[in-house]
Amino acid sequence: MNRMAQIIICLMALQGILFSQDEPIFIRSLALLGNESISENEISFVVRQKPSKLFFRPNEFNSRLVKLDALTLKKYYHSKGFMDIRIDESYMINDGYAEIAYKIDEGKKYYLSKVNITGNQVISYEEIVSLLGVKIGDPYNPLKINDNIILIENEYHEQGKLFHTINIRDVISDSVIVFFVINEGKDVIIQNTTFKGLGNIDSAIVNRELLYDSGEKYRKSIIDKTTQRLKETGVFSMVNFTPIRKAQSDSLTDIYFELKPFKQREWISEGGYNRMNFLDGIEPIDAIGLTIEWKNRSIFKTPTQLSTKLMGGTPIEVGDEQHSGLKEQEFFIHSDIGLTSNWILGVRLPSKLNFFYKRFRLKEQTVVSERYGLEVTQKVQIVEHSFIKSEFIWQSFSDQPQKYVEQRSIAVFVDREKRDDPLFTRKGYYISGKLKSAGYVLGGEREYVKTDLTLQSYVPLGRKSVLAGRIKIGRIWGWDYNDDVAKEKFYLGGSTSMRGWEFSKFKTEEIDSTLGKGELIRLMTNIEYRFPIYRSIGMTIFSDGGILSSKMDSIAIRNVQWDGGIGITIDTPLGRARLDYAVQFNESQTGKIQLGVQSLF
Repeated sequence: MNRMAQIIICLMALQGILFSQDEPIFIRSLALLGNESISENEISFVVRQKPSKLFFRPNEFNSRLVKLDALTLKKYYHSKGFMDIRIDESYMINDGYAEIAYKIDEGKKYYLSKVNITGNQVISYEEIVSLLGVKIGDPYNPLKINDNIILIENEYHEQGKLFHTINIRDVISDSVIVFFVINEGKDVIIQNTTFKGLGNIDSAIVNRELLYDSGEKYRKSIIDKTTQRLKETGVFSMVNFTPIRKAQSDSLTDIYFELKPFKQREWISEGGYNRMNFLDGIEPIDAIGLTIEWKNRSIFKTPTQLSTKLMGGTPIEVGDEQHSGLKEQEFFIHSDIGLTSNWILGVRLPSKLNFFYKRFRLKEQTVVSERYGLEVTQKVQIVEHSFIKSEFIWQSFSDQPQKYVEQRSIAVFVDREKRDDPLFTRKGYYISGKLKSAGYVLGGEREYVKTDLTLQSYVPLGRKSVLAGRIKIGRIWGWDYNDDVAKEKFYLGGSTSMRGWEFSKFKTEEIDSTLGKGELIRLMTNIEYRFPIYRSIGMTIFSDGGILSSKMDSIAIRNVQWDGGIGITIDTPLGRARLDYAVQFNESQTGKIQLGVQSLF
């Protein structure tokens, strides 16, 4: 073959690679034969290659996934006790559509008759069985045992048995007997601790974060807490630990920490549509914003951090014809300089000293408001996912030239979080409380007490849907001022609270206009049913109810104002984007479109 012919053949092959556009094949049907114990609906949740639901784009066919689905389905049958399961998969393609079939031979269903454990001393038989999550007489589930064996290993690590071994064997006849042979080993003592990747941080500064001493017995929870404390310094982007067994010893170990420091000095900038805390009495707002920050994570070779930040933003409301111009939009500018340290005078007390300056204007304001001051905060973790934070603030604010009001306040925050995923929550709960006192013994020109309580709960429905609810209750005592330049009273309305109203324009019983008003008492509830539609696209059906009032006797179900609507969501790696349409129940002509980021709560 001459060179010209070789070139022509190569070009034709390259053209076929670059320009071939095979038509996609879609799934028409999924046929099941022999599934007597597992329903078709249950199997449809397990496999990925299946026909799409009504009104949705057909699912594309992938022959490789058909084989993987068969293996996944086989594991699912194993979890139900069908150890002899056989599955033969096949498919046919006609006229651009695939027809998938699974021939299933379930075999016998096996039940667990006995769990035999030998060699255990520090952990009882009953505790081991409880950690495994199995019960005598239930269908045998080897997958659950394999998944939960890590819980037993963690418990042995907590007891200092770092070098234990667990051997598992099952005997299958008419039923199943599972044998555990455990060699607990000796109590393991920590000898040395070494660090890799300290950067320019003084090792003495890092050593004070250790919660154990050389010569103490190994406990996993203590090592985990030490790892968390090292992360909380804010200096390291990664903290991993590895126990290293000492040569010729079955009772000594060294702890090796691998650290990866952040850049000591760096500029950080981010922008876009995000959730921002504008003011104290207003719910966090979804707004177009920009943040620019310069950070030094290690001053004088210590984990003390210096940060200077400039943040600005403005809410964008959809369909707001009255205030469509940028000149009339709300805006917020916030700059601060802060020092952060986990240690104060030899005591570990995570604290921040911050100087701040804020400028903002809401639509009803004719002039720009200003705030500047100093805040000191301390945060202490009580247990995992729970903390108490205290805050002392001295500030001066004004919405009139040459007239400033001085306020001094102290606040205590309590948070308790038990959510499975902060961004895409399906189950759990969240509780947050705040108690704030301004003036009195602290001095200043204003005196009042403010409380705010938030309760959130999530209940999974089915495999992917969730019913979510939130209640927020707040009250202010002792308020005796005509103005609220700092916006510390309670306001409602917008994409993060009452979606049937514009931002901060929720009506009170004293006002019947489009101009919102802050009040001393707030009650709000949000209920959402969230469910997926197609891949990352979901839908939300919701209702919001709220009261703003200055009188306790106004807090009654009959006075709650309601809105409701429907929303479309798109899940992204950074969180959930929302487009909600809400209507006030008592005024059906008041439809409102709201843009939002993340779930409402």
